Amino acid sequence: MKSLLKEIEAKFEEVEELEETNVTANLDGGAGPPKTPKAFTKDKDEDDMAGDHIEVLGYKKSKESKMNSKKLESLEAKLENKINEISYKEYKKDDNLKQHQKINHSIKEINSMMFKLERIVNQNAKLKTEVGVDSAKYWKSTQTRFGKISERMLNVARKIKELSI
Repeated sequence: MKSLLKEIEAKFEEVEELEETNVTANLDGGAGPPKTPKAFTKDKDEDDMAGDHIEVLGYKKSKESKMNSKKLESLEAKLENKINEISYKEYKKDDNLKQHQKINHSIKEINSMMFKLERIVNQNAKLKTEVGVDSAKYWKSTQTRFGKISERMLNVARKIKELSI
């Protein structure tokens, strides 16, 4: 083994060091970066094989986890649709998810909706400030909606607090 290492070291010492070279200097006539659209995107086949190297270490990739996450996403989508379409009685009786899962997924959905709502409010507050829109220019119906929205937000905040306890 030592002799093999010495032999390899000797071969490395024989090789002269090369100066740094640029192999893409004249690509496309040297006019800008290489034109390779999607050069760094993954193919669908590559995505499927992304974790295959783990088998080298003695582990096996579980196909079941992918199926479970897809099944869970499907159930979440169904849950969201059902909340909007069915009555409370039907929602409660639905046995696709356990009761605590329904609550957890609903809270996750509320969080997502709140993010979107905050984004809308922030963008419009910034627009109002930048453009200088006066509240006198709001429609009468907009003025009444402000009061109703504020009241509803307070009710939702109160119910969220009760739910979290």
